[in-house]
Amino acid sequence: MNLSYYNNIGIGIVALGSVINQRKKLPISKLFLIFPLISHQKLLHHLGRNTTKIKSIEKLIVEKTSYFSNYNKRYKDSLALTVNALQYLNDAGYVDVMDGTVILAKPFEYHKKMGTRANKIFNASENISLLLKERTDKLYLNLRVEL
Repeated sequence: MNLSYYNNIGIGIVALGSVINQRKKLPISKLFLIFPLISHQKLLHHLGRNTTKIKSIEKLIVEKTSYFSNYNKRYKDSLALTVNALQYLNDAGYVDVMDGTVILAKPFEYHKKMGTRANKIFNASENISLLLKERTDKLYLNLRVEL
């Protein structure tokens, strides 16, 4: 499968928009952690299940270690896509960016025309939002993101 077509700006917009819709306000540093979470199919499926309840990033990593083995690579690969998706959301009036924080300006909602993958992302957005409540430095450390 060609991942450049599978993980495109449309999916990036849906990923960022759905999580920001949950949180209403998010530091840009945490925004960059969203797409690498949804770009792993098994992790997305796990986070999107109704029975999955997130307690902490540490617990999730311990339970699903293999899902995070290449997280840093996914993080680096998604940097440009995240910036472009954020720019689109800003230009379309869904978010405002002020002092390093992304603020929801109008609701970003799921529509059937977005497709099944978008639906999975919207389902996972609540759990991703819960993960992002942790301190930024703790998230980057636990996810082993190399800056």
